[in-house]
Amino acid sequence: MPIQHRSELSPSPAEPAPSPTEPASCASSEFAVALLVALVEGGVRHVVVSPGSRSQALALAAAELEQAGNIELHVRIDERDAGFFALGIGMASGNPAAVITTSGSAVAHLLPSVMEASRTGIPMVLLTADRPAALRDTGANQTTHQGGIFDPFTVDSSDTSPDVYEANPVAAAATLAGRILGIGTGTSELVATGAPGPVHANIQFVEPLSGPHSSIDHIQHELQAYAADGVTASSAHPPIRQVDSASTATAPNSSISFPIRQVDSASTVVIAGFRSNPVVAEAATYAGVPVVAEVTSGSRAWHSVPNYRDWLAAGADGRNTLVVSGLPNLSREVWAFASRPDVQLITVTQPGSEAFSPGHRAELTSGVTFHGGDGGSQVSTSSGSAATPGSDAPTDVASTSTATPSSPSFSGPEGSIGRDDVVDLVWGSSAGGDAIYIAASNMVRVADKRVGASPVPVYSHRGLAGIDGTIAAAIGVARVAESVQPGCLIRLIIGDLAFAHDVGGLLLPTGEEFPNLQIVVVNDHGGSIFDGLEVAASEPTLYERVVRTPFDLNVANVAAAYGWEYTLAQRPSELWARLADRRPAIIEIPMATV
Repeated sequence: MPIQHRSELSPSPAEPAPSPTEPASCASSEFAVALLVALVEGGVRHVVVSPGSRSQALALAAAELEQAGNIELHVRIDERDAGFFALGIGMASGNPAAVITTSGSAVAHLLPSVMEASRTGIPMVLLTADRPAALRDTGANQTTHQGGIFDPFTVDSSDTSPDVYEANPVAAAATLAGRILGIGTGTSELVATGAPGPVHANIQFVEPLSGPHSSIDHIQHELQAYAADGVTASSAHPPIRQVDSASTATAPNSSISFPIRQVDSASTVVIAGFRSNPVVAEAATYAGVPVVAEVTSGSRAWHSVPNYRDWLAAGADGRNTLVVSGLPNLSREVWAFASRPDVQLITVTQPGSEAFSPGHRAELTSGVTFHGGDGGSQVSTSSGSAATPGSDAPTDVASTSTATPSSPSFSGPEGSIGRDDVVDLVWGSSAGGDAIYIAASNMVRVADKRVGASPVPVYSHRGLAGIDGTIAAAIGVARVAESVQPGCLIRLIIGDLAFAHDVGGLLLPTGEEFPNLQIVVVNDHGGSIFDGLEVAASEPTLYERVVRTPFDLNVANVAAAYGWEYTLAQRPSELWARLADRRPAIIEIPMATV
């Protein structure tokens, strides 16, 4: 868990008053604009707003910066989806999106995405508007204890009162932005860890909640002057760093790291779990070490063990050293093998990150050196970061992602369509630059068993293996992917249960750009992922009622209600044709149910 550091910010030092040529400003708006300008200058490019009254100064500032071309602004009605949309942006880019919410229960809706970002080290900036602290515990409307509400899951949180920014809003904003930028990316001396994660800045606003403010140019000039004078924390921290698969084990300012570990190639197997470092799997491959790369690992291009579940259960050919990168979570066999007393477990991680360690017995290391075997010695270091779409495909592994996908071959009769067909066709239709998002549904395990070594980028939020916010997060990934490579397409594979759980993610307010996303809904009328549980056989009636929970969802009507194009694909050829036309749509695939 990331180290947290929470405090109430103290007032900023006195600074010269604004130029007399500038109009009198509303402190709330002046502070809000200055804060967002400082964050943008530090590298924040995406701002997600959920409408509200108390947060209007921040929201209006974001709209103004959008008009000036300084940010990409996104509006989401539901705060839960706003959080997961920001999660998707951070997952795909390595940089945080800023999320703006109003006060009260609106803040609490961010918790699921904050938990996920914390577990997997995805940067995110939470800007929550609040009422003055004096109103807390008085029965005042929409007022609660927001400061520190996410503390178990944030790398830092602060609670800024009006007296901090009223005297000099720009100086106070520069100080807060510097703190956010440093801590949010793991580069601050306040946090002795290299792990990025969510940062929470709770800001108390008093009336007037918005009003006139200095020009953006004037505020930028003031921010630059404060940084040059060393008045603010921002001058002590570098801009937000781009995270890629080759980044080092520790942050630039972190003094803590784990020692590099030497392992014998002949006795080792490497497991790449969710958000693994592809460099570990690559080095293992060149050293002749078997690599089990889960389909959501980001390292699937190096996967070399077909039917790995059976192979691990049978003893992995006598290998007794297990090197793990990321968080494996798609099979019981990996956990069971890692828990064996005769297996030495070594986990490649970075300080501050939650590491894979069944029974808390793993030896933690920042990297491994492979000795012996066919490939000699290779060193790999840990990042635990997501790769930008298309960036993790090795140059010397044959790619299944081509500009012109070949005609498909179907696993079953043309008159039917199965889960294997869905996997084959989605992967087979992925052109250069495309990526796949896969929900925590039954289909992720089908894909893990079905897909061979493949450089097609695969995204998922499986840190806590929940179905919260899947559609919203996939749209966030699509936004980043298309900005990196225009024309690329994201395909989301999702079960009907996960689809229903985040149906609100389909809602795009007027003015929002439609994502380049195809949503493939595998509809088996309920939670078939639970069919393997013991209770499914021992108590089928009770299981059906409260675990599998079958339901009938009219996907076509849902698509129409939210303004999405809809297609029903009942045969493999129909699915292939719809995937190949590359138009954003919801594609429903009915599955036979027993």
